[in-house]
Amino acid sequence: YMTLLLRCGMPITTAVGATSCSAVAVSRAIKNVCGIDTGIKWVNDILVNGKKVCGILTEASLDVESGALSYAVLGIGVNVYPPVGGFPADIKNKAGALCDTKQPGLKNRLAAEIITRFFSYYSSLAAKTYLDPYRSRCIVPGKNITVLSGGRETPAYAVMIDDDCRLLVRYDDGSEEYLSSGEISIRL
Repeated sequence: YMTLLLRCGMPITTAVGATSCSAVAVSRAIKNVCGIDTGIKWVNDILVNGKKVCGILTEASLDVESGALSYAVLGIGVNVYPPVGGFPADIKNKAGALCDTKQPGLKNRLAAEIITRFFSYYSSLAAKTYLDPYRSRCIVPGKNITVLSGGRETPAYAVMIDDDCRLLVRYDDGSEEYLSSGEISIRL
């Protein structure tokens, strides 16, 4: 749907918030433009009625000398409309779209709102003004989940989102771990 190139030069500890703040920006943009409430599935998926309507991916390059980010590429894919013929069988129960019928100018309005919302957070990324809205929209804390890592699926309980948008999980044996990236599965 859109890609943003961010030439930031900020410390990596600050820049990691770009994905989380973009999730809040997309969620708020969808509400403002389409009137649809969304939830965030940690760390980078936007859901409507339990179906994924948006995925966000951030890739970055680190300047080894300064320890700061040289640039980041932020990809935001939004299913504004379903594909012609519907979603493929293997994802039709997981994927959703914002609207069933085409609406003139909707994609442009949504893109403009996402960009506006994103840069309102990004301009003060270190202040983490996106953190409370992220936590309030995140559907994962308080739920039983499966952590997918290294080809293994491990049951866990999602405890909370910390101040760095890491997910604190508690495993069945009582041990806890902060996840800063990766995949989880949750039954809605």
